[in-house]
Parts: sequence; structure tokens; C-alpha cells
Amino acid sequence: MKKWLALAAAAAVFAIAACTTADTTPPVANIVVPVSGDTLAKGNIVIKAVATDNKAVTKTEFYIGGTLKGTDNTGGAGDTFRWTWSDTAVQVIGQNYSLVAKAYDAANNATSSPAVTITIASGGGTGPTEHTADITGGDSTWYPSGNPHIVMNNIQIYQNGRLIVKPGCIVRFATDAGFEVGNGSAGELDAVGTAGSTITFTSNSTTPNAGDWSGFDFYPDTRTSTQFSYCDIDYGCYPSWAAVILEGAQTIGMDHTTVNHSSNYGIQLNDPSGYITGFTGNTITGCAAYPIYGYANKLSLLTGGNTLTGNAHNAIYVYGGDVTETGTWVNQGVPYFLCASIYIGSSSGAYLTIAKGTTVQLGTGNNITVGNTVVGGLIADSVTFTSSSSSPQKGDWDGIWFYGQCTDAQCQLTRCNIGYGGSERHGNVWIQDALPTITGCSIHDSKGWGIFLTGADYPNPDSLLARNTFSANDSGSVYHP
Repeated sequence: MKKWLALAAAAAVFAIAACTTADTTPPVANIVVPVSGDTLAKGNIVIKAVATDNKAVTKTEFYIGGTLKGTDNTGGAGDTFRWTWSDTAVQVIGQNYSLVAKAYDAANNATSSPAVTITIASGGGTGPTEHTADITGGDSTWYPSGNPHIVMNNIQIYQNGRLIVKPGCIVRFATDAGFEVGNGSAGELDAVGTAGSTITFTSNSTTPNAGDWSGFDFYPDTRTSTQFSYCDIDYGCYPSWAAVILEGAQTIGMDHTTVNHSSNYGIQLNDPSGYITGFTGNTITGCAAYPIYGYANKLSLLTGGNTLTGNAHNAIYVYGGDVTETGTWVNQGVPYFLCASIYIGSSSGAYLTIAKGTTVQLGTGNNITVGNTVVGGLIADSVTFTSSSSSPQKGDWDGIWFYGQCTDAQCQLTRCNIGYGGSERHGNVWIQDALPTITGCSIHDSKGWGIFLTGADYPNPDSLLARNTFSANDSGSVYHP
């Protein structure tokens, strides 16, 4: 009898456990591009759906007029799934089409999105239109009626040339072809699509691969009015560089643009003074290296609201340098990887703020130096400073160093996690003749001290011990002369 009761109890527990772990919650799916009522040019029509689930979405199917046409089995950054409707043989000019996305989870729960109705525009897709000539001496405009536009070779946009690419255009590039803008004289690229009618820049290969074409190379004479909006940049990359390169101190704008399948970086800023304005709503994914490469000084001009995951290395690659302008490194959802040291300060004062929740990774022998010979400051609240190694070790990086030219009120480390530094056996934090405020921090795994104090002026060691947590530091918690 007792055995029977025990078996019954075990079965009841198993049944309860099974009930509590069963997943019966279906995903939620919505098509975000295009939107109902859009009139789109015949050709490659990109359909994007956002699909979420209480656990995970495993795939999203795309239906045209009730018929399954394509599936995204992997998805992308930010819960976005996408498929390109490129079957022009069934796209009838003037006809309406109903688009539906159907999302599945691992338990095979499924939900269909509300239908989105689009119309194929008249006059679209009479191409291909081949382009070989440079853009010089005024405006040239490419229309979706010429789709697809085929770029046969590298095209220069310079000598006061301006290329306007209209919404709905599909631009395909032959092998090693690309755009060079502002090389030696003024040039401008205006590629401004809309949410419902994006501009596509892609490979002309029937089986595209990363790096098929050379991407966009912007030189110092590029006009600041150059703009990407609602564009898709796929499979482009200048060899060993990036899909979009800024060669000098020029500025371009970019918003709501996807950079996908670069064979190296997504965007590369090759000069400490080059930057991108209005950088929001962008997605950089599927790149063989990092989504963004740039110098430290202008990174505070990259605004937020972007998705930078799905790459071989999901971090912003920071090629060190001086930070001479006051600004904030926005939390972009991925770490900032410092492959070289940065130096914060200027003759008139430069103060860097690192936004809450950000992770800063530092490579071997690198440090963050504040106020050494010029006036500087660093403010970080709830920021993680750590090694860039996947298996971090004590001493992987040097430390955060505060010097005598610090503006003390602008030097604050609050609730930060600081670990695996102290490579010179000094400390994760070095303070010399400065009075930064350090409170609520976890300071750990230094090859030397947690905090190393030197010089004639520094914070009270007892106060540092009382206000912070120290652990696993080889030489001890706080050193002072």
C-alpha cells in the first residue's frame, strides 16, 4: 500500500511538473516593413517582421496572397526576421498583394501577423540599367523605373557631382564595383528611402557572398549633406576594410539603414575627426568582424537606438586615441572594445561620460588615462570595465589612471565593476595627485592592488575601503604611501 502511494505521489509530482513546464504561449508577429497602403516598385521587395516569444522564435514564414513563399530560420538582430520577395514574374503592375508573417517557437506554437496590403507601382522595373560613368558637374537621379540599376565598375562621385537615388531603387554591383565619393573634389550621395520603400544596394551575383562588391568609400571632400536613410546595404565590403568607410574628417548621415554580410567591418571611421550624424534606427549584422570600427574622440556623436548584434564580434572596435571633446558614449547594447589606450583631456577641459549599463573591454597593455598634462574627467555609473579576453586573467589590461590635471568633480566611478587589470602590478585604478570619487564599486582580480594611491594628494584610503568592495587582488585592496 505504501509503495502504491509513493508511486502515485511521484506520478502526481511528475504531472504537475509537466504542466508547469509546458509552453503553450504562441509568439507575437508584426510586419514592420512595408506598411499597409505602400506602393512599391516591381523588383526586390524587402519584408521585415518583428517576432517575439516568451522563450524564443525559431522561424518566421512569409506568405504572399496566402501562399508560403519564404522562410527565415535564423532571424536577425532585435527580433527582426526578413525575406526578400524578388519573383518579378508574379509581381503584376497595379495589383494589390496581401503579406503575412507567421512566427513559430520551439513548441511549434504559431501566430500569424495582421495582413499588410501593398500595391506594385506602375512604371517600375524596366531595367536593367547599366552604369559605368562617373557622376560629375551637378545632379544625376536614379529612379525605380530603371530597376535594377547595375553598377559595372567603380564610380567616382566628385567634381561637384551629386547622385540622388530615389526610394524603391534596387542597385546591384558587379564584382569589385562600388562608389567613391569626394575623392579630390566635392561629391555627394543622397540615398533617402522611406519606411515603406527602401533603397537596396546589393551584389549582382545570383548567389551573393560577403564582399562581392567594394561598398562605399567616402573621402574628405564628401559633402556633409550626404545621407543614407531606410537603405539596405548587403554583401559589400572594400577588401580588408568595411562596407561603409569614412577616410578622413568628413561627416555623413545615416538612419534606419541595415548593413549586412560585410566580409570585414560594417562601418569604418579611419580618422579621429570623422563621424556619422543622426545615427539611429540602424542595424549592422552578419559582418565577419566588428559592426563599427573607429577612434575614441567622436564616438560620443553616435546616438542610440541601433542594433549591432549578429556579427562575428559583437562590440564597437575602438582604435584608441585622444578624447578631446566632452560627450557621452551611449549604451549601444554591445561593449566598447579598446584595442589601444585612450587619453581623456584637452587644454580647455574634456569630460567623457559612459552611459549606465555599458561594458568597456580593454586589450592587453591598455589603459584609460584621465587628466595627464591636460584637463580631463571621466564619469561612469554602473559601468563594467574588464578584459577583452574570453577567458579573463588578472593583469590583462593596465587600469584606469587619474592624474593631477583631473577636474575632481568630473571624475566619478559609481557602482562600477572593475576587474582583471593591474598589469603593471599597480592597480585596477591608479590615482596620482587627484581626488576622484569612487563609491559602490566592485574592484577585483587585479594583478597588483585594487586601488593604487601615490603623489601628494589622493582620496582617503579608509573611505575608499569603506565605500567599495574588494576581492582577489594579488597585492591587496588599497595601497597608499
